Amino acid sequence: MRLELGCLTRPWGDRPLEEALAGIAAAGFQTVGFTGYQGQPLPSGEMTDRQLEDLRAMLGRYSLTPQASISQPNIHRFDRPEAVRRFLRQMEQAAALGMGYFILTGITDESRYEEWAMAVADCLGRAQELGLYLVLKPHGGLSSLAKDLAKWVDRLSHPSFGICYDPGNIFYYTGENPVDDLPKIVGHVRALCIKDEVGGKEGEVMITPGTGLVDFPRIFSILSEAGFSGPGWVECVGGADLSEINAEAAKAHRFLSEVLAGIGPSA
Repeated sequence: MRLELGCLTRPWGDRPLEEALAGIAAAGFQTVGFTGYQGQPLPSGEMTDRQLEDLRAMLGRYSLTPQASISQPNIHRFDRPEAVRRFLRQMEQAAALGMGYFILTGITDESRYEEWAMAVADCLGRAQELGLYLVLKPHGGLSSLAKDLAKWVDRLSHPSFGICYDPGNIFYYTGENPVDDLPKIVGHVRALCIKDEVGGKEGEVMITPGTGLVDFPRIFSILSEAGFSGPGWVECVGGADLSEINAEAAKAHRFLSEVLAGIGPSA
C-alpha cells in the first residue's frame, strides 16, 4: 500500500489561512486540502488570477502541495446549470494550482438525489480533461454506508469518479463500524478522509486520530490488502487554541505514520 498523508484545514476553523498552513507544515505534512475559507470554498471559482498567485505563493512559503478541496456543485443555492458552471470554474482554478481531488459530500434530501447526480455527471467529462477526481465521502443522506456509495459508483460509472472513505463518519452518521463497512466498497476507494469518532451515532469527531473508536490499524490493513494507493487527509484533530491544535496535528502525523510503518510501504 502507498498512502500519502496530508491534512485538511478544518481544525484551524476560521483562523487566518496562513496559520493553518503553518500548523500543517510544522506537523510534518507535505500536502494540504481545503475545507473552505471565510465561508467560501477554496478555490472559490471567483478568485482573480492575482489571488490564485497569492495563494500559490503562500503554499510555497510552507513547502505545501495543494491536493484537495471539499466542494461540489451547489444545487441548494443555484439551479443545476448555474451550479455546474460555477463548479467547473472551481475545477479549472484547482487544476491551475495543481490540485487533483474534489471531495463531494452529497445531500440528505432524498427528493434531490437524482438532481445531485446529474450535476456531478455534468462535471465528470471536464474533470477527466483536467486530471481531477471527484470523490464522494460518507456524509449521511445519499452517502451513508458502503451500500449507498456503491449505488453512485454504478450510477455515475466514470473513471474520474470514486470514493473518499471516511471511517469516522460511518460511526457518526450510522453508528456502524467502518471495519465491517469498508470491505464492501474498498475496491472503489481512491482517497481517505482520516477522521476518528467517539460516542457512536452523532457523537464527536473533533478529536485526534488514534483517540477514538476507529481501528486505524485494521482500516489501513483492509486498504493494504486491496492494493490501495492514494492520498489520505487528516480532517479533524482535538485542541481549542492554536498551540493545542498544532500539537494535536503533529500527534496525528506521528500516530498515523507509526501505524502505516507497521503495515507496509507508504509515502
